[in-house]
Amino acid sequence: MARIKICSEPDCTNAATTEGYCRLHYLRNWKKIKEETRRRAAKKLNRYIDHVMHKHPDKYVEVIKKDIRSPFFDRYIEESFGDHEGGTAPSYDEAVYEEEVEQLIRQLKIEKGF
Repeated sequence: MARIKICSEPDCTNAATTEGYCRLHYLRNWKKIKEETRRRAAKKLNRYIDHVMHKHPDKYVEVIKKDIRSPFFDRYIEESFGDHEGGTAPSYDEAVYEEEVEQLIRQLKIEKGF
């Protein structure tokens, strides 16, 4: 039997569709989710740089340049230095989507019983 995950927002009984939230609460919490994603990315990058500097103290800049050019760099960073707290989220450019999300939030109509 299939299981349906419920939205992680308190008092919400809708099905979770995106990153643990229903569609409405995902849009409502979008900025917070993206800030958390950026914080995690910075943390992973810092772990990677510390690792490379410790392993190659004399030539760490060259090693970083070589690694960045690799087509598998993002996957390597995620697997090796990720915090493994949850699934990977797709990355969106905030400048492109922020205005659209804000417009969607303004246009949402919430029923009284919701």
